[in-house]
Amino acid sequence: METEGIKAAIIRRFVKWNKWGGSHTENIIGGLPRHLVGSKKVKQAIKELERSRWIIPAKKTRETHYSLNPRKAEEIKRFYEKYCI
Repeated sequence: METEGIKAAIIRRFVKWNKWGGSHTENIIGGLPRHLVGSKKVKQAIKELERSRWIIPAKKTRETHYSLNPRKAEEIKRFYEKYCI
C-alpha cells in the first residue's frame, strides 16, 4: 500500500466517523493492515496530512488525538470523492 492509499484509509475513517474539528480520536491507524502499523509509510502519511493541515493533532492524556480540519473541508472532500468512494 502506497502513501496515497494510507492517506485515503485514514481520511475515509475520519469522514465515516464524522471526526471534524472538536470531535477527535486517537485511533488514527485502526483498520490498516497489521504489517503497516508502525511502518515508515504510515508515519510519513500522517506527517503529510499534518503538514497539509488536513488533520489537526491535539495532545490528550499522553496520546495524540486527531481530527479533520473543518477549514480544509473542500479539499478533503475532493480527495475523499477521488480516492475513497
